[in-house]
Amino acid sequence: MKERRTPQPAVARCKLVLVGDVQGGKTAMLQVLAKDCYPETYVPTVFENYTACLESEEQRVELSLWDTSGSPYYDNVRPLCYSDSDAVLLCFDVSRPETLDSALKKWKTEILDYCPSTRVLLVGCKTDLRTDLSTLMELSHQKQAPISYEQGCAVAKQLGAEIYLECSAFTSEKSVHSVFRTASLVCLNKGSPLPPKSPTRSLSKRLLHLPSRAELISSAFKKEKAKSCSVM
Repeated sequence: MKERRTPQPAVARCKLVLVGDVQGGKTAMLQVLAKDCYPETYVPTVFENYTACLESEEQRVELSLWDTSGSPYYDNVRPLCYSDSDAVLLCFDVSRPETLDSALKKWKTEILDYCPSTRVLLVGCKTDLRTDLSTLMELSHQKQAPISYEQGCAVAKQLGAEIYLECSAFTSEKSVHSVFRTASLVCLNKGSPLPPKSPTRSLSKRLLHLPSRAELISSAFKKEKAKSCSVM
């Protein structure tokens, strides 16, 4: 008798673009996901592309993850990354209230301009700094405090975001994985509520670097010069 082959899980693909202010926590999240390590030093991002695979018994989700620079210097180039995105992760640093202000004043407008139909998730990063003494003292001198979960939820509603999520790439790898798992569910369940959490069997990943900004621009324009992104 022939051996029965185990059915392979269905494969889905999602493109996620991470945006937000400089040093908002985007790259640290991606490096924890893709390389299982927290970056020891800060290196400003230009553009990087990561891939990861989330797999359960029922489905395999291949994620294309786009890390973008929050620097105003790249404001004319960054929009090229939005093409064909399934979701945008708008990231901010909970220890820097001004980065959440930027979500409303800058990033909301940019997302609506370049990919109005793409789903948005608001992500509060660096939650470990909420209890960091030096951070609290610095903020108190400015008569400020870390952004609370409730404040994040309120801004997510103002943005029209699908959901508000939080993580600490420094102290909790699990929280980072949860962000990307939720993002993949948002992509796969278009127009539907998120299903109950099911166990993820494995996570494999690899890191790719876009060779240069010039190549990014060239390939993007070759693909489509003036197409707005949409949920696939």
